[in-house]
Amino acid sequence: MAKLTVLPENTSYPLSASVSLLNTLLKNAHPIQHKCGGKAQCGTCRIRIIEGAGKLSPLSEIERRRLGEENLSAGLRLACQTYAFADVSIEIPKT
Repeated sequence: MAKLTVLPENTSYPLSASVSLLNTLLKNAHPIQHKCGGKAQCGTCRIRIIEGAGKLSPLSEIERRRLGEENLSAGLRLACQTYAFADVSIEIPKT
């Protein structure tokens, strides 16, 4: 089974391709900000992809608009809009 690893804690959780990274984190009681309930309206569930970017769902237009090119270039995604199909490592930036 694929796993989601959160750095620098090096905590891993099993993941499913049908469950967003946000919901995977919440299901495992891992702290992450989220205000809009996973609708990509607030942008608070930002994550930085450390490894496995090629194993993620494609970037949606709403995610592209919410994050902007500067954040996308820095490897950020919205956890609520991101699904992984294999092992992936992330970091949750401090806000």
